[in-house]
Amino acid sequence: MKDELQDTIEKAMEHYMRLIKPNNAGWKVLEIGSRDLPPRGNYQYFGVGNDYKVLDSDGSLSPDFVADITDTKMPDGEWDLIIFSQGIARVFDFEKAIRECYRMLKPGGFLIVNCPFIAPYSGDDDYWRISHSALGILLDEVGFSNGRSASFNGILTSALVRK
Repeated sequence: MKDELQDTIEKAMEHYMRLIKPNNAGWKVLEIGSRDLPPRGNYQYFGVGNDYKVLDSDGSLSPDFVADITDTKMPDGEWDLIIFSQGIARVFDFEKAIRECYRMLKPGGFLIVNCPFIAPYSGDDDYWRISHSALGILLDEVGFSNGRSASFNGILTSALVRK
């Protein structure tokens, strides 16, 4: 299942990359919770020619910013793109996390968020599986527009939305 989920995430990211064309845009890009070594996470899709940073609550991973995504203390309207891939499943108050992403985005900025819909339980901090309809309602309630959530292969809930 993990390989299928990872393949599905990569296909979703490739799809979003083709839609928003981020390469060499000079954007400020924030990835939340990337546990990969540099170049991190989704850099290959969204980091080329951009100011790409990582936020994580675990400082031992050497992120650019150490903070809780539900209360980052970062400035309003700073980022052109925020990528929240798989992390929402590990945040108990995921609505507050989405609201924090909205606050940190520039007007017109993009949020990419995804969460497994079908995946094995992976430990004590694995809280949620979210349907695309529930994610869509949450994103609308927070204030996002010009986008939608979708199910990819029935195992991944994902969305590309704009502030």
